[in-house]
Amino acid sequence: MANDDLILTFDIGTTGNKCTIFSSEGKQLSAEVVPYQVIYPKKGWSEQSPDDFWQSCVQGTKKLMAKNGIDASNIAVIGLSGHMNGCIPMDKEGVPLFNNIIHSDTRSAKQSSHISEIFDAKQFYNITGNRIDPHYTLPKILWMKENHPDIYKDTAYFINSKDYISFKLTGNPGITDFSDASLTCMLDIKNKRWSQEILKALDIDPCKLPTLKKSTDIAGYVTKEAASLLGIRQGTPVVVGGGDGACATRGAGVTGKEQAYNYIGSSSWISTLTDSPVLDKQARTFNFYDLDGEKCNMIGAVQSATISYDWVVNNIAKHEVELSAKTGENIYQMIEDLAKQSPIGSKGVFFLPYLMGERSPIWDENTKGTFIGFTLYNNRNDLLRATYEGIAFALRTVLDALEDNDINVQGLTLLGGGSKSIFWNEIMCNIYNKNIRIHKYPGEATSLGAAFAAGVGVGIFKDLDQACSTVEYDRNYQPDQDKAQQYQKYLNVYKQMYPNLKNIFDQISSLA
Repeated sequence: MANDDLILTFDIGTTGNKCTIFSSEGKQLSAEVVPYQVIYPKKGWSEQSPDDFWQSCVQGTKKLMAKNGIDASNIAVIGLSGHMNGCIPMDKEGVPLFNNIIHSDTRSAKQSSHISEIFDAKQFYNITGNRIDPHYTLPKILWMKENHPDIYKDTAYFINSKDYISFKLTGNPGITDFSDASLTCMLDIKNKRWSQEILKALDIDPCKLPTLKKSTDIAGYVTKEAASLLGIRQGTPVVVGGGDGACATRGAGVTGKEQAYNYIGSSSWISTLTDSPVLDKQARTFNFYDLDGEKCNMIGAVQSATISYDWVVNNIAKHEVELSAKTGENIYQMIEDLAKQSPIGSKGVFFLPYLMGERSPIWDENTKGTFIGFTLYNNRNDLLRATYEGIAFALRTVLDALEDNDINVQGLTLLGGGSKSIFWNEIMCNIYNKNIRIHKYPGEATSLGAAFAAGVGVGIFKDLDQACSTVEYDRNYQPDQDKAQQYQKYLNVYKQMYPNLKNIFDQISSLA
């Protein structure tokens, strides 16, 4: 295709939709973020309006086209990404019957317990590659069936966020990709089909689940109505797209299991690609399919990363926060300058970043955030450095879980807001004892992955691996072996803390 062919992507995030235009070489040309709200009807409930997703596409595209003077005929394809684990019930006309019950929603704890009564944890993990958990789609569908039987009855398809945009663009309902399907916890992860065993046992109508496609398949073509609303060409191909986690993997440039990426945001995770699902004997990690519908993402996630950091900064460094607000000085640089005054190991202070419980590798909602080891000899600089180190130690235990399954990670690409900190980059490099590289555009990887899938779908890229070869990196780090050895001693102590504190954490939870 011609070099002036452009790729338009929509990345349906939790706080907004990032609408982006990429060149045929995978270079970001322009982006617009259109925000929308999360609705919290009750404690533990989190919803979003599917119509907000669509209106954000309309608004964002119009802004992009007008701001950049883009000829609609140059948009060669549209790519899609969106947050995973959701639940949008849609009728046969394509009308949403309820808000999207999004990934952070935990209303279906009762239904998760019901699943646990039918399937033991190991059996369920072996079928789906994932744990039984209220964050996933399956228990949300059971909640809908129990609490809104009329909606369940009228539902033609249960879909995810990016799938709704696909329908609004093309008029073709009931299509999803293997990556999003994986995290519904209804997919037979080994056989790549909806699990009849799970659906039958839980009395879920398989006809209400969407058709499975590769992320690079064409879902359809922009309708006359959608073209008019967005200001783009009728007939523009729309590629199925993928869940945000799968898109980020490819946008990070990962092509095989010796490579991994580490996203450092409010939560943080480490993910790599494997040739087939890898089922950890202790179920510490989880799995979802790649954009190609063949490889699998093996992933472990830390619940509270920069959100833990923010809590510590706001509560321990209030003076700097207030000073930054007055002077405009960079608060992150101020905190780093304080933390640098403490040596490796933070003079014996440890931080467990379990401020919202923990996922990988311990999967314990009762565990608590903790500073351990401080004395009258310590000061807040030690606590600040311990925060950087503690989050990195938690992520190292995730990396260890991957490597316990014969995943030989040679290096990691860092993404997300935390990847911008040179100080933290160096700490992570030495705690992981791995080469790391920083993505040139650490906030763009998800949209870039969606662009890669779209480009493959219409022949702009030969395949996903060739698309990944266009990814650019900003900085590279190699571990300092003296520092890595020092950190290993502290890591050995860190790993003993949770097992020895678990009983205390459980007792604290019972008191609360």
